[in-house]
Amino acid sequence: MLRYVQPVKKDFHDWDMTAPPALIRTSGGRLLAAAAGKDGILYGLDRSGVTVSSASQAPLKIVYATPVTTRSNVKTPLNAKTETHFCPGTQGGTEWNGPAFHPTLNLVLVNAVDWCTAVMLADAATLTGKRGSIWPGSDPKHPFGNNDPKEKWGGWLTAVDADSGRVRWKYQSPTPLVAAVTPTAGGLVFTGDLNGDVLALDASAGSVLWRNATGAALGGGVISYQTNGHQRLAVAAGMSPANWPVTKTTARVVVYSLP
Repeated sequence: MLRYVQPVKKDFHDWDMTAPPALIRTSGGRLLAAAAGKDGILYGLDRSGVTVSSASQAPLKIVYATPVTTRSNVKTPLNAKTETHFCPGTQGGTEWNGPAFHPTLNLVLVNAVDWCTAVMLADAATLTGKRGSIWPGSDPKHPFGNNDPKEKWGGWLTAVDADSGRVRWKYQSPTPLVAAVTPTAGGLVFTGDLNGDVLALDASAGSVLWRNATGAALGGGVISYQTNGHQRLAVAAGMSPANWPVTKTTARVVVYSLP
């Protein structure tokens, strides 16, 4: 490690950084690493002067830290007497797929979960477990806390000015957004939700221009490519219902052809 930064200190919410950053050069000429984690914040990190031969151990400078989902009770400690309700919940924030960059519009685009959790600590002496099973140190019936009812969940796709960190537009989703975000040179942004809908949005304004139902929750990659003179769009559909209340289906790759 040549340079580093620790956005979340003394983490007790499971707000780790779950996706790699996007390395970008902004229209203002800044060299940044755009990173988003389960704490629900998009960070613009100054990576100027960082090279393979650099021997510096100095922290990276945080240029901006922009919230991209609901945040509440972020500093309230957990306790063993009552449940502590906090947002983002234990599912994040931004999950597996990190930010994307639209160089023409100078936008960093990032998906996020809007789903809160309540957690109460348990005495280790009262907990039992089985070898090879999950043991996070809380009620075995709710090992990752009590998430809000599914009726209260949602998500956001946020477009942020890459230089300033200012929010340019937000799209509010009826479900968490954990799939990849893929901008194209044609001015579109593709992503998908946990209802199984593939979405195409106007990259400049955030309005939904097209959607298509795949029948399986979308939480993986979304790529655009060209074959035989036609643009294709491929999405990974299907997620495990272990930690997400989604329909169990056979995973598949769905490919679309654009005119």
